[in-house]
Amino acid sequence: MTIGKWACALAALGLALGLGAGSHAQTVLKIATGVVGDNPRNQASEEFGRVAAEASKGKIKSEMFFNNQLARGEAAHLEGVQLGTIDVTPVGSAPLGGIFEPKFLPLDLPFLFSTQEHAWRVVDGPLGQELMKLMEAKGVKSFCFGGGWGFRNMLSNKRPIVHPDDMKGQTIRVQESPTYVAMMKALGANPVPMAWGEVYLAMKQGTVDGMELPVFVVVSDKFYEVTKYYSLTQHTYPPVLWFANLKKYNAMPADLKEAMDKAGKAACLKDRTAEMEKGKQDIEILKKHGVQVNEVADLNAFRQRMAPAYEAVTEKVGKPWMERVAAAVKAAE
Repeated sequence: MTIGKWACALAALGLALGLGAGSHAQTVLKIATGVVGDNPRNQASEEFGRVAAEASKGKIKSEMFFNNQLARGEAAHLEGVQLGTIDVTPVGSAPLGGIFEPKFLPLDLPFLFSTQEHAWRVVDGPLGQELMKLMEAKGVKSFCFGGGWGFRNMLSNKRPIVHPDDMKGQTIRVQESPTYVAMMKALGANPVPMAWGEVYLAMKQGTVDGMELPVFVVVSDKFYEVTKYYSLTQHTYPPVLWFANLKKYNAMPADLKEAMDKAGKAACLKDRTAEMEKGKQDIEILKKHGVQVNEVADLNAFRQRMAPAYEAVTEKVGKPWMERVAAAVKAAE
C-alpha cells in the first residue's frame, strides 16, 4: 500500500473512532453528595448529569458518588471541589458561612424565612447573586441556589420539644456553624458541632441526646432507626448552593460551559421540586417507623429567645451586611 493510501486509511479510522478534526475528548464529571437514597440532592445530581450529557451531545459524562463516598460532610465536599477531586457538589449555607465565607451566616438565622418560596426569592435576588460571586475567590464556580435542607426540626431521644424549656440540658449535635451554636445556647441546650459523617453513630450510642434535621434527611439517612421524637419547630431553612471546580469550568470550551450552566439550572429546579414532594410524604414514613411526631403550637415562644443568635451573627458579619439581609428578607415577603 502506498503512503497516500495509508494516510487515507488512517484518516478513515480516526473518523470512525471520533478522532477527526474538531472532535472533543469526553469530559468526565465526578458529582458527589453526602446523602443517600432518593434524597433531593441525589435526584438533582442525576438531573445535572442527564442534562449535561444531553446539552453537550454526549461530550460530558457524569459519575455519581453519593453517601460520602469521596468526602465526609459538606465542608469536605466543597474542599474536594476546590482541590479538583470532586467536580460538582451541593453545599448548604451553614458550612459555607461557618468555614468558607461568613456572609452566608445570616441565611441560617432562626425563623428568618416564613416559607421555602420566601427563602428562594431572597437567594434568587441580588443578595444571592453577590454571595455566589464571593465564592469565586475560593476557587469554585457557583451555578445557582437549589432548594434547601428543608425546614429543620428537632430530633430528641429524651423528650418531645413543645416549649423552649424542653431543650434545657440536652446535648444537641449542630452543624459546624456559629449560628447554630448560638441558637442552641439561647434555648439552654449544649451544642456540639459535629461533621455529618459522625452523626448517626453519635445518636445511636447516645453521645448526643438529639439534633436538628429536615424530615427528608431523617428518612433518606434512616435516622428514624435511632430517634424517638421529632418535633416540628421549623426553626431554620438553610439554602443549598451548587458548585463546580472553577479552574475546570473555565478551561472548558464555550459549548461545554453552556451545557454546564444549563445542567446547573436544571439541577436547582429539580432540587426544589423534589424537596417539596418528599417533605409531604416523609412525615408519614417517620410515623410508620414508630417515631413520635408532634406539632409545636407556640413557635413565638422560641422566636422570643433568638436575640442572642442574631447578635452573635451580627458581631461576625457586621451591622451593614445584616441590614442588607434584613432588607432583602422583608422585600421578598
